[in-house]
Amino acid sequence: MKIDDFAIISGLCAIHQFARIGRYSFIGGCSRVPKDVPPYVKAVGNPIKLFGLNSIGLARHGFTPEVLAELKRAYRLFFRSELNITQALEQARSELKPHPQVQAFVDFIEASQRGIVV
Repeated sequence: MKIDDFAIISGLCAIHQFARIGRYSFIGGCSRVPKDVPPYVKAVGNPIKLFGLNSIGLARHGFTPEVLAELKRAYRLFFRSELNITQALEQARSELKPHPQVQAFVDFIEASQRGIVV
């Protein structure tokens, strides 16, 4: 298991031994985490589901409105569109602004070995 900086994991969460938790993500209590949780998102449940960006946490850590908007575009591209991950990766590389945070989001998804929570 690898937990990146500033990730918040609420109580009684079961996380698979090889799952990765991305930075600034938030995992709600009593969640079961069998796959990787991307950075900057909120996830909760059993089975675990994504519930958008961790907007409040990101704003509290000083993320600019421009970066938040671009992360929101990336989130929608990967998790709210009809594209598969390969198609979304191609589109993200060509259409999203190259902010370091957006690049980290895309790189995390591309490097996943276990699969990504959706």
